[in-house]
Amino acid sequence: MKKTIFFIAVAVLCLFFRGFGQSGGAGVTNPYGKVALRIGEKVPDLLFMHVLNGEKKPLSLSSFKGKAVILDFWGTWCGACISSFPKMDELQKKYDKYLQILLVDDSTVDTLENTTAFVQKHERAGQVFSMPMIWDKGFTPILFPHRSFPHYVWIGADRRVMAITDGTHFTGANFERFFAGLELNLKRKEF
Repeated sequence: MKKTIFFIAVAVLCLFFRGFGQSGGAGVTNPYGKVALRIGEKVPDLLFMHVLNGEKKPLSLSSFKGKAVILDFWGTWCGACISSFPKMDELQKKYDKYLQILLVDDSTVDTLENTTAFVQKHERAGQVFSMPMIWDKGFTPILFPHRSFPHYVWIGADRRVMAITDGTHFTGANFERFFAGLELNLKRKEF
């Protein structure tokens, strides 16, 4: 009896971890590898297929050549994320020459449909943001793993990961160092 319970428990755990490690979407592939990127590592030329506002066409990191990029991970249910959108929009406008902020919804509970509906609802209410709003379930959870939102990945103009933080590090001094490609000694956000 104990052996049977043990084997059932092991089987359930295997199924759980198999599902945990997958990309989160049927038919979604990850052409960028299966290992999380660390600070200092080069980010491949990511291609985001589901851009939900603006021109609604796929975007790649190479489209922002010469600019630093912040990936702002969020979910439609995250009040802190949504309340920070106006601040992020201000930062985008202020530092447009040097910075591109991408709002990436890779929440495990959001679908393409409900994220699209969320964006459309806010656009109808007159809340149009200058930053691309992206939905991704394929490669971002693997390359930039996180369990909580908001979650920010700072990518330098040389496409190297410079920091992984929460939102408390958005200061003028940090942005100046970021844009200059200087080392950022910011506390790393743990997942």
